[in-house]
Amino acid sequence: MQDTDEIDLMEFFQTIWDGKFKIASVIVMAVLGVVGFFYTQPAPSFIAKTEVKPITSDIANRYQISNSLGFFEVGTANLQNLFIEQLDTRLLFEDAFRKYAVLDKNDYETETDFNKAIIELAAEISLLPPINVDGTAKGESRRHWTIEFEFNDEEKWLNSLADVKAKANQNVRKLIRDNFTTTLATAEKKKAFEIEDISTTINNALSDYDREADDRVAFLREQSAIARKLGVKNNTIETQSFGGKNSVVTNVKTDTPFYLRGYEAIEKEIALVEARENKKAFVSGLLELEQKKRQLEQDKTLERAEALFADTPVMRGDDFSAVVMTVAATEFESKSKRMLMLAMAVVLGGMVGTVYVLIANAMRKRNEKAAV
Repeated sequence: MQDTDEIDLMEFFQTIWDGKFKIASVIVMAVLGVVGFFYTQPAPSFIAKTEVKPITSDIANRYQISNSLGFFEVGTANLQNLFIEQLDTRLLFEDAFRKYAVLDKNDYETETDFNKAIIELAAEISLLPPINVDGTAKGESRRHWTIEFEFNDEEKWLNSLADVKAKANQNVRKLIRDNFTTTLATAEKKKAFEIEDISTTINNALSDYDREADDRVAFLREQSAIARKLGVKNNTIETQSFGGKNSVVTNVKTDTPFYLRGYEAIEKEIALVEARENKKAFVSGLLELEQKKRQLEQDKTLERAEALFADTPVMRGDDFSAVVMTVAATEFESKSKRMLMLAMAVVLGGMVGTVYVLIANAMRKRNEKAAV
């Protein structure tokens, strides 16, 4: 019985070996069928991941001198936030998708349908913020902002991504430049208004002095007239003396009429007031106002801020970059199962071919026996 089994097993393998070309033919047909299926289907999809990193310290240092003035600062975080803001609107992605024909316009009946599909496709792009940066916590870890997108054409996606990067940088640069221009213009207006207000205050103080001087002279003339009428030539302010054991206490009445100072002293004051040539010396607080006005007029902060900012990458433009985003470093994770399908085609083709050969061999033997 053992010899019979061995002979049957050998015949089994011999039969398969004899039909190897038939089996191989079936496998080739199966593989060709799968490959043909691939060609009739859309390209396999992938998940693309591109990191958006802050600018390097070397680039950040190019803003250091301008930032040190404290008037208008351009920081690493601010640049990255503005760049992400540009991406988050999705408008740049939509424009890039149209430019590089990411979707075939002929596949849509109307322009509206095409634009809707573009918008929906751009909305599928994920902008993922950093999480668990140091990786100490459980779960997903992401050190930088990441653009994640599922698509099926690497070239079109990379072209779109490069276009978005270039335009986002342009928009951020223009936004910062416009912000600086607005900030500078606002500061210049504020400075001009402050100088104008101080000048008005100075003029008012001088006008007030003229009025106060006129009022003072009028008062003194009146008091002088009274003193002359009463014949009070010199100061006769009343005093009362109280004798003590060791001292004399003088009581001065503070409510004594002014004309009792005597018309000589009063008229002398009138002459001095009217003879004043430099009235500024007698205006209270005028010196402080003039010092403040001079300080504003001589302040060079705005001119220096404009000169220093002109030397930053924002104004030069040739080396401006809001972030570090290397399109060529985009990682592609394939979602295709083509290799698995090919492997299954080989296995199934081999099984079908083997069964076919065995059945064909069995039928041939049966026919031979029937013929005998």
